Amino acid sequence: MCGISGFTFEDLALVKRMCDVLWHRGPDDEGYYVDAGISLGNRRLAIIDLKTGRQPIYNEDESIVVVHNGEIYNFMSLRAELENRGHNFYTNSDTEVIVHAYEEWGDDFMRKFNGMFAFALWDANRRRLLLARDPCGIKPLYYTILKDGSLIFASEIKAILQHEEVRREVDREAFHYYVNLRFTPREKTMFKGIKRLLPGHYLVMENGSIKIRKFWDIIPSPQHYSESYLIEKIRDVLKRAIRRHLISDVPLGVYLSGGIDSSTIVAFASEMADEPLKTFTMGFGEPTDELKDAQFVADYFGTDHKELVVSTDLLKDYPQMIWHADMPKRNLYPYYIAKEVGKYVKVVLSGLGGDELFAGYEWKYRFAKDVEKEERKMPKELIESAKKNAAKLLKYICKYGSVHEIEHIHNLKRIAYLDSNVDLYLLVMSLDEVFYEDYLPNIYGEEMLKNRLPPVRDVFRPYFQNNLSFVDQILLADFKVKMADDFLLVDDAMSMAHSVEGRYPFLDRELVEFAFTIPNEFKFHHNEGKYILRRAMEGILPKRVLEKAKQGFGSNVGIRFSRELYELAKQLLPEGYTVKEGFIRREYIEDVLSYRASMSLVKHYTLIWNLIAFEIWYRIFILPDEIRKPELDINSLVSM
Repeated sequence: MCGISGFTFEDLALVKRMCDVLWHRGPDDEGYYVDAGISLGNRRLAIIDLKTGRQPIYNEDESIVVVHNGEIYNFMSLRAELENRGHNFYTNSDTEVIVHAYEEWGDDFMRKFNGMFAFALWDANRRRLLLARDPCGIKPLYYTILKDGSLIFASEIKAILQHEEVRREVDREAFHYYVNLRFTPREKTMFKGIKRLLPGHYLVMENGSIKIRKFWDIIPSPQHYSESYLIEKIRDVLKRAIRRHLISDVPLGVYLSGGIDSSTIVAFASEMADEPLKTFTMGFGEPTDELKDAQFVADYFGTDHKELVVSTDLLKDYPQMIWHADMPKRNLYPYYIAKEVGKYVKVVLSGLGGDELFAGYEWKYRFAKDVEKEERKMPKELIESAKKNAAKLLKYICKYGSVHEIEHIHNLKRIAYLDSNVDLYLLVMSLDEVFYEDYLPNIYGEEMLKNRLPPVRDVFRPYFQNNLSFVDQILLADFKVKMADDFLLVDDAMSMAHSVEGRYPFLDRELVEFAFTIPNEFKFHHNEGKYILRRAMEGILPKRVLEKAKQGFGSNVGIRFSRELYELAKQLLPEGYTVKEGFIRREYIEDVLSYRASMSLVKHYTLIWNLIAFEIWYRIFILPDEIRKPELDINSLVSM
């Protein structure tokens, strides 16, 4: 686990400066490679091969060099195969497999990896740079093109910003997505001109030209399985995945919520560990906390368990969190638990991905099933009539209604989008779904309204242009976009802020590819999510865990608004840069803040929270002359 950076020209001082800003990703070591037309840098967090695994790593004649962030979990079997083919290894590191695999198999070599990775490989003989990112998008990789055609890349955007020619300008389309989704999807970042390499893709720069290709993809392809076969197969694949993710030369632990995903990891990992497993959980001092559930599982499996409760001043460290996230985000609470974890271990396993593979968000699939029933029962002419009438009411409410009418808009959207699965998905994608397009003029300032903004549905449309069931379409869209561009971004950034490597056994490649062959009827069955996973874990997990309903990890927006957000929003937003630069109407903010706290305004409170995060991000990344870590808390930042 590391931080990497580099560019297609020579400048040792710059690549060192870029790596310095990534120190938290790799405090154990640093390494550089500078030659004609290339500069590569690495900050290392030593996890595997502590003695000889220093990067950059080379092939036998040093004509191929790599810097790597992540883990190749199947590196031992690949190493044996490559040694049989005549390759010589000088380390015990998983990273060295990358250079020899490239030599042996060319650009197809990434298809052989089971792991999480972002790496840069330089082929000196061909003057060729190759960047690659793992299939699920666990490890981040950003890049931009300078005016002279040079390419610059890094594990974090703040490293790219160390180059003085990189402009710090807000991408208006990205802001539009952020308002509606609370994250920026796919290639987009909040910085104009800085992009993400997509999961399962690689970029090649050769002879001055850049080509981006896909090396891995997934789509649901349901097979005819019996329930008994699935139960045994899931157990076997899960055990192999978890065993692979336990490979480490340093101590490791597990995030434990008490839900089925994290409990499954604890159950199998406890069997494989030589000593009591270290487990960690976090709460917010709210009724929805899962502390008791986590403690129950910890006691059941005899883990060395620690819990953290952060109930006040949850926003105090937002400047630090957003600095590490590189982009405005509000759901950054893993920062606190990762900080606690970092006191005890350098590696932590997480249950992230289980919901997307096995249908954990029950309300979405229940909604999908209901919609499919409605579509079958309603005559086409009735659907068209209902849609037209709903659209008229929506336009009227958007133009004349108060901020309290947002709930009516939500209900009418379901009717207006009766035959559009992608729009209906956006209605239930998260608790704060996309704003209706006609409502956005009530929110956006002049700077946003003068731009032609793409419909948010266009991001997700590719996952609904197929013959899959609505449930399978939802699972695919969640896996491809929401998980990769929101959940994994947060988890990686917040764990690496404290030099902790996050690992995700449910995103093991073997498990992912198998899970997408399981018919959705085995995942969402009789209104029960994760049906087949629950059956597979019977007799292994206690009944209390198997029957536990899905709970999200996060703080209640209404409670948080009353405790902290209201006062902070009053101080930051009406006179802030979000308003000054024309992104958001001051009248909208003041209107929301003028009403007494009400749960009918939760969608607006969610946006207010997102705008607070954007305001902080703007003051850290856009406003200053120099990009540097903010040595301040939220109260100090308000006065900027």
